[in-house]
Amino acid sequence: MTTTAATEEGIFSPNWRGTTIAVMAAVGIVAYNNLAVSAALPEVGNDLGDVALLPWTISVELLTSGVAMLAAGPLIDSIGARRIFRVGAMGFIVTSILCAAAPSMMALVGARALQGLFAGLVMTVVLAAIGILYPERTRARVFAANSTVWGVTSVAGPTAAAGLVATVGWQGVFLINVPVALIAAYLAWNKMPTASEQAERTRIDGRGIALVTVITASALATAQGSLALVGVGLAVTLVAAALYLPHERRAPHPVVRIAHIVSSKFRAVHLTSAIVVGTALGIHAFLPVYLRGARGLSTAAAAFSIVWMSSAWSVSAFIAGQLQRRFGPEPIILGAVIHATCGLTAVAVSVATEAPIWMLFASLFWTGSGIGCVSVTGVVTLQSRVELNEMGRINAVHQFLRTVGITYGVGLAGVIIFTTVDRRTGDVEAVRDLLGGEDAAVNQPVADALAAGYTYTVFAGLIAMALAITSALALVRGRVKPVPSAA
Repeated sequence: MTTTAATEEGIFSPNWRGTTIAVMAAVGIVAYNNLAVSAALPEVGNDLGDVALLPWTISVELLTSGVAMLAAGPLIDSIGARRIFRVGAMGFIVTSILCAAAPSMMALVGARALQGLFAGLVMTVVLAAIGILYPERTRARVFAANSTVWGVTSVAGPTAAAGLVATVGWQGVFLINVPVALIAAYLAWNKMPTASEQAERTRIDGRGIALVTVITASALATAQGSLALVGVGLAVTLVAAALYLPHERRAPHPVVRIAHIVSSKFRAVHLTSAIVVGTALGIHAFLPVYLRGARGLSTAAAAFSIVWMSSAWSVSAFIAGQLQRRFGPEPIILGAVIHATCGLTAVAVSVATEAPIWMLFASLFWTGSGIGCVSVTGVVTLQSRVELNEMGRINAVHQFLRTVGITYGVGLAGVIIFTTVDRRTGDVEAVRDLLGGEDAAVNQPVADALAAGYTYTVFAGLIAMALAITSALALVRGRVKPVPSAA
């Protein structure tokens, strides 16, 4: 089947249907795991104790999955996505059982660390497989379908998790992964691509992975909302990056090739996506806290607020696919960044003036529609600029940089909000209680300080988006022809 025929047939045509469903099923594993676990945290804390370790059940999974993404990139290019997917899927099933069987909080944190490793492998395989299996003009549609999985899971995942907690217990949230992952493994077992004939055999870069782990851990430390930790995290990140540079030049098979970050073909795409997605999710992470503490919404209504940006993200992914066929990816990214910035401006006005909640939700939907377009189009652009035998590496690097951007975005948003509340009231723990899911009322001074802190956060996000517009302009000016083999 030729590339043109494949493009005209569509991703759900008979020839492509099985592959597309397999890819979407694999995405579903990671999507549910990322979005549903938070609903079980209160019950986990009540059952296992050691509540101080509770945030690490989320953070450690982010840490290990980020590292696994980078480690998986060279392996995919060397031995093929199929073998890595099989290891990732089976490992994910086993570690889900370990999570459900954890007798203590420390054991659960350890099991989540292992689970993150295999989840990172699966996600990197999926992204690389799209670039390898599908023609260039078709990839945007596949990413749009995957965004739908994320959109549906953002609504259904926490709801299903809450039902499992109420009926089976928190263990059910992890055990449901087993049949879901088994189905995904069955569908995708033989659909993922094998190694290409030009594949270069590689060895695992242990020292490089260690340095990357330090960088990831430093980024996660900033998510505690402390200005001091942000400073320390940035300093450690810079030191680890400085140590990695000479290592990359000496290592025969480095886990990350610096050229995949700083090359003129890639850097503007990485930077634009990391800024836009990091800014959006930093603001998004504290939205329920703001709505509960400053606007007086119920816990359920505040939790539902995340749907507006998430659903817009999915919708815009479909629109992005159609626009790319007509205008090309670089102008679409620039237009989407400007569109998201306008939406975020509306969010800032809604928050600063305490406009009706429906106006805030409409503004969030507006913002999300631009961000989803940037996210999907950025990955498609990168995949068109790299040879097929480097598809694993480039996708791994991009996802890793986005993860770091998100972590710093959430960390800096927390710093602004917590610092504002602390300086105005000295009662920052009230906000931490809300963030931890406690249904506690706050006094008026804390509510006012929280509103002010969130307003400052949104305006800081607008400054970041101005930088993203500059980066997107550079992307348009430096348009690159697609690599023939990637098309």
